[in-house]
Amino acid sequence: MNSRIREAIYSIGERLTTDSSYSKYDDLECNLSEGIIPRGLMYEEDNRNVDAVGCVMVGLNPGKATKKEQDFFKSEPLSYERFLLYWKENVLQHPYYKRLRKLADELEFDGPILWTELVKCQGKENGQLTVQTIRDDINKYLFPELENIPANWPLFGIGNQAFEILSYRFPDRLVLGIPHPTGSYGLFPKLFEGQKIRQDIFNHTKKILTSKEKIAVKLGKF
Repeated sequence: MNSRIREAIYSIGERLTTDSSYSKYDDLECNLSEGIIPRGLMYEEDNRNVDAVGCVMVGLNPGKATKKEQDFFKSEPLSYERFLLYWKENVLQHPYYKRLRKLADELEFDGPILWTELVKCQGKENGQLTVQTIRDDINKYLFPELENIPANWPLFGIGNQAFEILSYRFPDRLVLGIPHPTGSYGLFPKLFEGQKIRQDIFNHTKKILTSKEKIAVKLGKF
């Protein structure tokens, strides 16, 4: 099962990494020759229990690439394998991923994690994405990705847009909405008491899982 998922996501990632069509969107910044590449799709199974239920983390779109990142992708021929190398060595332990991984662990989703985005390319200065840009990208990449994911893996929508899109599109799956883990409003830490997930959130999630309800629900306020 996991090898099939890994291979399917890898195949999509190979197409994604060199997809120069992102440059046609006025609200996106994509320049492969300058190391500003489509990114944001990773299937993480290292140090995860491959026999357990995993989950999917869906954000809006990647943040701005650093100069270090751009230089890395300019230095050698671009490939998805090279992107994954950079992610594992430089991004894997970024607070965004560490905090979401902690949340998954606290809710006992110990299996692999599919990290993905609504739009797989960084935005321009104001960060606003048009409905058409999001519409094009979710149909081109996100929805095909999720066809390869087991039905019992919950979909986490990070922020309102991701939560709402997943909720409307996947009525037959559990969709959990959560605030952005590094958001400026400080809403994500309110899901926790110290280092542990709040007991009411844990109990509520477990109740949903036990009942096997396929609903869309927010964990916390955002």
